[in-house]
Amino acid sequence: MQDPDLNLLITAAKKAGELAKNYDFRKLKVWEKEGGAGPVTEADIEIDRMLFKYLTSARPDYGWLCEESTSDIPHYEKNCAFVIDPIDGTRDFIKGGNNWSHSFSVVKNGKVSAAVVYVPKQDLLFSAYLGGGSWLNGERLQIKELSNSGVIDLIAAKLVEDDKIWKANLKPKFNREHKPSIAFRMASVSQGRYHAMMTLRDSWEWDVCAGSLLINESGGVVVDRCLSTPVFNTKRQKTSGIIAGNRQVVEQVGSALNL
Repeated sequence: MQDPDLNLLITAAKKAGELAKNYDFRKLKVWEKEGGAGPVTEADIEIDRMLFKYLTSARPDYGWLCEESTSDIPHYEKNCAFVIDPIDGTRDFIKGGNNWSHSFSVVKNGKVSAAVVYVPKQDLLFSAYLGGGSWLNGERLQIKELSNSGVIDLIAAKLVEDDKIWKANLKPKFNREHKPSIAFRMASVSQGRYHAMMTLRDSWEWDVCAGSLLINESGGVVVDRCLSTPVFNTKRQKTSGIIAGNRQVVEQVGSALNL
């Protein structure tokens, strides 16, 4: 039987997708957040308001950790909380691209228990619940195995090509790709399209929370740049980067970093 929280997130994701697709990127109202935190659009705000009303009405006892809004009671004071990014990959959304996503999860006692990453423009609905596997449009997902060549298919920013971040003679051989949405990067790893993803900068929980469960439930592992298992729904609201995917690859990459 599917998890009730996951069913709720799936419905919310589909509602968000319909709202987002109604916007014409050529007429979109866009402004910059304070402190150089990046762009936000009228679509982000409308979707955020819809999600807050819909999700907190269904689960009034859950906390609320979201990129675009806060609640009266601090999320970290609750054992259960929604962790929500109304639109992940906002710059791609502004340009009219198709690689932005909705990233929603439920965290219970620091662990992700249900997660959805929805990519509306490509009709990709990734979902997972704790102990129930990771799925894409109804098909079970499995992490990608490393071939005999040892070459890693890695999804990451260009920084990983800099020799300075690797210990001498330990830089792994990899083919690098990139997507603007961190949640979509992680979902793509859970799908088996890449062996692993990594981002060394501190990561907002709403960007990586849902993807973490997708990767765990497809047979992969998720650690931060210090090789520790991340805890979610924290007061800090961030993880110390993320390295996630095939266990062998994550261990190889993590031990080779010169941080």
